[in-house]
Amino acid sequence: MTRAAQGTRRAMGALWLVLLLMTSTAQAFTDADALKVVGFARTQLRKTATAMPNTSRSPKASRADGTWSTVANTDAVAWTQGFFPGSMWHLFQAGLEPSWQQKADQWTRPLEGQKTNRQTHDLGFKLFTSYGAAYRLTGDPYYRGVLLTAAESLATRYNSRIGIIDCCDWNSAWDVPLVTDTMMNLELLLWAAANGGRAELRTMALNHALTTLRDAVRPDGSSFHYVDYNAATGAIRSKGTFQGYSTNSTWARGHAWLIYGYTMVYRYTGDARMLAAARKVTDWYLDHVPADMVPKWDFDAPGTQKDSSAAAAVASALLELSTLETDAARKVRYRDAALRTLDTLVSPAYFAQGTNSPGLLLHGVGHLPANQEIDVSLIYGDYYFLEAVLRFNPNPPYPWYSKVAFFESQHLLGATNTGVRTVEFDVTPLAFPQDGTVGYADSSTSVTGYSSLNLTVRMNLDGYFDVRNGGAYASLVRVPYVSGQTYHVRLVADLPAQRYSVWVRPPGGSEVQIANRYVFRTGAPSINDLGRVSVRTVIADSDFRVTGHTVRPGGATAAGEADEVAALSVASPEGIEGGATAIGGADEVAVLSMASPVGVEGEGVGPVLTEPTDDAALLEQLADFERWGPVSENPAPGDVDEVAVANAARRVANEAMPEGFGCGAAGALPLPLLLLALRSWRQRRRKQH
Repeated sequence: MTRAAQGTRRAMGALWLVLLLMTSTAQAFTDADALKVVGFARTQLRKTATAMPNTSRSPKASRADGTWSTVANTDAVAWTQGFFPGSMWHLFQAGLEPSWQQKADQWTRPLEGQKTNRQTHDLGFKLFTSYGAAYRLTGDPYYRGVLLTAAESLATRYNSRIGIIDCCDWNSAWDVPLVTDTMMNLELLLWAAANGGRAELRTMALNHALTTLRDAVRPDGSSFHYVDYNAATGAIRSKGTFQGYSTNSTWARGHAWLIYGYTMVYRYTGDARMLAAARKVTDWYLDHVPADMVPKWDFDAPGTQKDSSAAAAVASALLELSTLETDAARKVRYRDAALRTLDTLVSPAYFAQGTNSPGLLLHGVGHLPANQEIDVSLIYGDYYFLEAVLRFNPNPPYPWYSKVAFFESQHLLGATNTGVRTVEFDVTPLAFPQDGTVGYADSSTSVTGYSSLNLTVRMNLDGYFDVRNGGAYASLVRVPYVSGQTYHVRLVADLPAQRYSVWVRPPGGSEVQIANRYVFRTGAPSINDLGRVSVRTVIADSDFRVTGHTVRPGGATAAGEADEVAALSVASPEGIEGGATAIGGADEVAVLSMASPVGVEGEGVGPVLTEPTDDAALLEQLADFERWGPVSENPAPGDVDEVAVANAARRVANEAMPEGFGCGAAGALPLPLLLLALRSWRQRRRKQH
């Protein structure tokens, strides 16, 4: 065979390998699984936060009775306090709900005293999982200051002779030890060096990583857990696996720290040696992990006890490594392994849903040789599991469930949604009837009630959608809602003009405009951006859900700016009351019949408002009507006395619907949309004659 033919054959073989790996990529773990994990995490973490007596302690491992063991947040040697607030920061990332930000912050701030702790190498575990996430997600300089101070505290443990961070002082049998766990804590140093700290911090971290690679990673890619050095000479005194099975075994979670750590250091430094190290320890792991992708607590230990926390950390690391990897075949292999791991962890064999565990994952192992935390849920395993899910999809389409409390109902959209914006989402009522709203406010507004919301779409107690217009709710067309059905809502907000239009598309139907250039809420705070959305119910939590919420620049504003009852073009969607035909601009009677529940008498005949027989009837007829401006004091002969009707409506509204009644309350019921249509119709008739 010629050299050219051999080269072609090798190239084809490499291509075939890539294609084979690509086609074998795991597809079992999906967005639906991510939603399952995030949803369950919300439930578990909320229960945990509620059960904790105060913020002075944080959970660590599950007990048989379904509660957590805890550790004091002031404990200088303990290493797990950051994972509970860190997990809540993950949930804030997933839904951008201020309520999760508040909960995360409540358990983050008690850790501030750790920033001057010089007794441990675990400041990264404690503070980067908590304060690091807080700063990344909020940009608050308070968090940054704590991290920079903590990095300097960690740097005091750097031994320049050996080139490592001395891990700990509590074991008198060691002189100057390193443990593989420290690879995780290097991120605090690397981040600080890149965010205003000393450049030397980066050098310390890189030196530690290189020394660990030289002395703790075996030639075949397996690993020791610890290496102890002579303080005077720097010579190695001993190696072993302190939390593993034997001196020469490979402790699963200690090896996971290496996979995660070298991947992270490569992300910060771009040093090719770190990528090579990550590959070396990862390839050994993948060659030895069981088919279900969850390792035994120690690869060389007898028995079958697994450690889900090690698998979770590796899954998270592999998802990042697959994005940093430059080799196509490795990239596919690493992502495939991560997804297969997540697929196992979300299965009933490991996922804690349906059990009495307060955590997310079952079958974690803390310290088996010490007979501590064996076959339990571990807060750090849960943290890395949730992190892995968010690395799989950083913005999972988690449903927003309605809340009774305004603070709990909010989601942050940022301060960049200015000018004209198009908002779209799906809404599913889960009970009937609803008194539920999706409302918007400025990013700087603290939403404490309906008066804070400038734009609001509602499912009302009467069973249809309406929209806030100035001082009250109204709808051009009644689109009923049915429990369990999903409706698509499109909203175009013109922030400079302070007006918005809304369309609803029923299941299997066509889009229907229910609001045209409605005015932002009367008396609401000033608004420069669509920065917050409130998904709020009056009756009970989770009455309805919102999914697929998006905001994008631009969007055609509704036509008919000069005439608020412009001709509509509706294609008779199923389930809409009133209108059944397309409406042309000249078909004013059809417009009126769809714009008002009152109806009209005869095509081409002047419409007549049904005369109310009592106050209750008047309220019923005017329930949907929107506010309009001053009416004529000189009605034409034969026309409806608009002023009298308006005054009567306002009088009854003031008596029957005081401010604060439900989500549709108004101090004064506005002039009905039908009267506006009547005026428009009358003016056009006069022009014709």
